[in-house]
Amino acid sequence: MAGLSVLTLNLRWDARGSSRLRGSRHGCSPGSITDAYRLERLKKPRTSWRAMRRELRRVLGLAALTGVSVGSMVGSGVFSTPGLLASVAGPSAVLAVLLMGGATLVLGLVYAELGTLFPRAGGVYYFPREILGDFLGFVTGWSYYLSCVVGTAAIIYSFVLYLSFYAPWLAEGLTLTGYGVGLSLAILAVVTYVNVRGVRLGAGLSLALTVAKVAAIAAVSAALLLRFKPSNFSSLAPYGAQGLALAVAFGFWMHAGVESVSLVGEEALDPHRNIAKSLLLTISLVTLVYALAFAAFVGSVDWGLLGLREGDWASLANLSSPFADVAQSLGMPAVAHLAFIGAALSTLGCFSAWVLLQGRVAFALARESRLWARLGEVHPRFGTPANALAFSSLLTGLVMLAVPSFPSVVLLSMIAAFLAYATSSLSLPVSRRMLRDAARPFRAPAPLLLGWLGFALSTLYMYWACWPWTLTGSLLMLLAVPVYRVFSRLSAAELRRSLWLLAYVASVPILSLLGDKTFTYSNFLPVEPLGLIPTPWDAAALLAVATAFYVWGYYSAVGPAKVE
Repeated sequence: MAGLSVLTLNLRWDARGSSRLRGSRHGCSPGSITDAYRLERLKKPRTSWRAMRRELRRVLGLAALTGVSVGSMVGSGVFSTPGLLASVAGPSAVLAVLLMGGATLVLGLVYAELGTLFPRAGGVYYFPREILGDFLGFVTGWSYYLSCVVGTAAIIYSFVLYLSFYAPWLAEGLTLTGYGVGLSLAILAVVTYVNVRGVRLGAGLSLALTVAKVAAIAAVSAALLLRFKPSNFSSLAPYGAQGLALAVAFGFWMHAGVESVSLVGEEALDPHRNIAKSLLLTISLVTLVYALAFAAFVGSVDWGLLGLREGDWASLANLSSPFADVAQSLGMPAVAHLAFIGAALSTLGCFSAWVLLQGRVAFALARESRLWARLGEVHPRFGTPANALAFSSLLTGLVMLAVPSFPSVVLLSMIAAFLAYATSSLSLPVSRRMLRDAARPFRAPAPLLLGWLGFALSTLYMYWACWPWTLTGSLLMLLAVPVYRVFSRLSAAELRRSLWLLAYVASVPILSLLGDKTFTYSNFLPVEPLGLIPTPWDAAALLAVATAFYVWGYYSAVGPAKVE
């Protein structure tokens, strides 16, 4: 892979500064519909890579990329969800973690190929833009940017909530007090300043915090494994396959962030090799750490010391801090404190990584004239998108002031993020069809099948974000249509090619309303899910709907030519 030449982009710009594709989608033989003009776009960038390197410096090696990637994925979930997942699946919660790792690998392979094909800042926005069209790219970028801004607020909430164990005046339940919000804003300002000063400094902070939190998770897990009880695994799946499926549904968000390394592809050293390596290392490490932690938790539960009936896995949902509660019951107070410290470090490291990453998304949108031009500028001294970083952190701060409640912010951010997973998954097979002759440093296997799997998983993930947040998130995503018109003209042809995505986004809350009542959380609307499609039939319906939209989206991109 190292011997392959660098791929670049050649965009043709009209008088308004928006990209225009040359060529026709019709009247061409299969495969030639867009080969000519899309391969033309891969010859040269809008500015040369030499100029781009002066703007965004290539300084992130494999270790730094992996630190940012692992840091963005491993947050509070590994410390807060073991009790919940074990309550619905019993010991098979460990198997659920492994299944989630397999699902993450599907998306990881998608991003490994696309990230090495288009190693650009804000890659999640660029993939659908370059492959599916400018408007579809903007809807994806808009949705993903919203998820970054809102999700970063959720992560710092979580950090302060853990601190409130030692400083109770910071929070009341899951809502931050004025002191908690003030501390959150102060930490946000400091971390933003560090990232403005240089990507090497920001990535170094993320790497250091990643090492610290992985070490803390490993230490807590090792201590609990000393009290391991094989009898806890005597009945692996007490609630059957449905319990296992619910565990996957409730814990899927622990793996969010698999795409993060593609957001800094333009700042990666040897991106055609290191992006794919970093992704695969991240997925392997995160899955291993999660499996170890969950096995340690399940194996160390002492029912009598916890005051619970033996084998009553459902009662573990009441543990507010699963690792700390189990350690305390076993007479290991030092381990309990280490669990709290590890959780705080984990969320702080995740927060640091996402402050770095969200600025790259705003920078990418602005550089393509889809946000205010000043956000696309690079600091002449530090070589970072300073304006985009500051603007993104300002929005995150406003979210913290407006919604000082952790669960609501998490769910709102998740559904917006998973739309990007869906469009990226579709972009993989379309890119193979449209860019047949493009050099691919990394080639994912079976792109049409892999893309469908990623698209279907993304649809399930959006549904699992729960009613009414499926509705709220979809409305925010559809706001991309009027926002796009502020920055560019939306042609009738472009709109027709994009109808499938708008219908897809609208279908998610409809399915959520018709689906299982289990998937509702903190409902502020007078309407609740109707329960007309209970589990597991809701999953079957979602897969059917996802397949229909996947086929529609594929043909909208490649035209009526035969699928090969």
